[in-house]
Amino acid sequence: MAAKRAGTVPAIEVSDGPVTLAIQRDARTDLYSTFRVGGPADFLVRVGDADEAALALRWAAEQGLPVTVFGGGSNMLVADRGIRGLVVVVRRPGRDLELEVLEESAERVRVRVPAAAPLTWLGREASSRGLAGLTWAVGLPGNVGGATVNNAGAHGGEMKDNLVSLRVIDASGELAERDRDWLAPEYRRTRMKAAGNPRGEIVVDVTLELTRADAEELAREAGEHAEYRHATQPTGKCAGSIFKNPPGTYSGRVIEQLGLKGTRVGGAEVSPKHANFIVNESDATAADIVALIELVQERVRQETGIELETEIERVGEWT
Repeated sequence: MAAKRAGTVPAIEVSDGPVTLAIQRDARTDLYSTFRVGGPADFLVRVGDADEAALALRWAAEQGLPVTVFGGGSNMLVADRGIRGLVVVVRRPGRDLELEVLEESAERVRVRVPAAAPLTWLGREASSRGLAGLTWAVGLPGNVGGATVNNAGAHGGEMKDNLVSLRVIDASGELAERDRDWLAPEYRRTRMKAAGNPRGEIVVDVTLELTRADAEELAREAGEHAEYRHATQPTGKCAGSIFKNPPGTYSGRVIEQLGLKGTRVGGAEVSPKHANFIVNESDATAADIVALIELVQERVRQETGIELETEIERVGEWT
């Protein structure tokens, strides 16, 4: 493996055979977060496949750097102080995307999907092929890798419902396959999410088992889900749902009933459109968002006794 700085370009070029990465130094992270907040990363690199992910992890290990993984940038909050070590962004705009068919029968199809694929693309592509189980994903932010780590879901569906296995690059840079049980998925949580970030492994693709159904009916259902989100959820700088739903009710309903829609701390606001969303309305900082989260939690605790648990993941240097 060779590493060099390319002239005056503020990046480190790392190569191993045909694979080459440009690792940015002192790189902005807010560009890769749907909240559009967060301080700089010591190093940042974008990867789109297993070979690139493996090279990035091997380089980080050689340098003694912790690794933080970004998917589509939703469901996370980056600290204002930034992130120490290497940030690996599993994303590559413009790359051709496809569902690789592994097995098929008259009733079911197993497909392999790149982690870098947008989640909403997966939902639409599967539906257009008459493959049921993913209409809930249409309109959701993020990518397949992040959705798997977080066990994302909506409208009664979750990633775990169709997940068979996932392939990861481990901390040593080797490709390993893990089955669904290893991931231990539950409501908005998996083994990988519980490990925190940095966690030293990168999802490169997942295998899903989907059932055959009518493509027109699936497209109609997917369209209804997307329209519902557009009508009821904000589209600005936000990270998706902030809180998990407590047993027997919905976080958004509880927060709205306490009159907290529109509540602000600095540039962060509880969305007037949906109370379980916080929006970066006016140059908010990560500290503003955290303060608003804690304000909402305290009010809900005092008024209802409910302990709201956050769904989003904090990453970076918070102390």
